[in-house]
Amino acid sequence: MRRWRVLGTAGLVLLLMALSACSDPSQSAYVREQVLRLDVNRPVAWATDFPVEEPWTKGFRLNPTSIEQIQLSGDFGEHLSASQGMGTLIGKAQIGLKDFTVVQSRDVTIKGATTGRITRYTITDNNGSQVSGEWIVAARWPYPQSVAVSILTPQYDPELERQVLDSMELRPAQ
Repeated sequence: MRRWRVLGTAGLVLLLMALSACSDPSQSAYVREQVLRLDVNRPVAWATDFPVEEPWTKGFRLNPTSIEQIQLSGDFGEHLSASQGMGTLIGKAQIGLKDFTVVQSRDVTIKGATTGRITRYTITDNNGSQVSGEWIVAARWPYPQSVAVSILTPQYDPELERQVLDSMELRPAQ
């Protein structure tokens, strides 16, 4: 009887340890990426690399054909402010993205940056479905430099936004 009690207690301790390790989902659901001057967390499941075009440096998807993706730019340019960098993205989107509509734009605080800005938007994808996107730009002054993150999901994901914003850092050259 004593042996079963000891084994039961040991099993309970192991179970509690396993549960406590899982209590912070951000620890297991996100992985750190470093791209030039940008440090940021991305979802672990979004591990499929895909080719990106400038200004993006690196891109990850949930799978090769998924809409869920994150693109990173570790050197977004010599923008004087995050608003200036965001204006560049919005201007290009108005010309090149179908049904581009800004949902919200606001200033945010990002580690290492003097200014930060996030813009949420919607577009129509190639299948005719509306999808949700976000751009986050961080800039540093007086030595102009910036980084950016682009996120695309089927619908707005506030938890993903929080994880990216809380982890994002501009590592300035000067």
